[in-house]
Amino acid sequence: MKPYLAIAAVVVMLAGCARATLPYKPEQQPAGAKISAGYQMLADRLRIEIDTDHRRLEDIWIVRSDGNAVRAQSIENAPVVTGPGPTIGVGVGGASIGRGVGIGTGVGVGVPVGEGPSRIEGSTFATFPLEQVGPPPWRLHVKLAGVAPTTILVGGPTP
Repeated sequence: MKPYLAIAAVVVMLAGCARATLPYKPEQQPAGAKISAGYQMLADRLRIEIDTDHRRLEDIWIVRSDGNAVRAQSIENAPVVTGPGPTIGVGVGGASIGRGVGIGTGVGVGVPVGEGPSRIEGSTFATFPLEQVGPPPWRLHVKLAGVAPTTILVGGPTP
């Protein structure tokens, strides 16, 4: 019975690490990132949520069926998180052995050197005027930092 409990515990922990994605994805994911999007229709606005795979959003627009582009009215960027930088550590230790008994002490000091990498943590939201973008589905063009531009068809049937 115990091996089954261990396996069940591992499965639960791995499921907790799984990352939920939004329902709409590009036909071809750009090299180096995994992007997804979702939407919400408000009274007079279309609110698009984009999972940018921890990258900064550089540009976003919707191309209407007549070929005209509609830029976002507002963009709510997710917060940027900077990780800790590398540290240089110095340690001092000592030991005393007498009649088979060992005692040890130690002191360590770490000094951070610079900052670690920065990344976007969370989803980015873009708002469009609903009367300008028209009815769904919408052809959403997304450009992220360091990744080729991609197009996501949002508002149609979910895959």
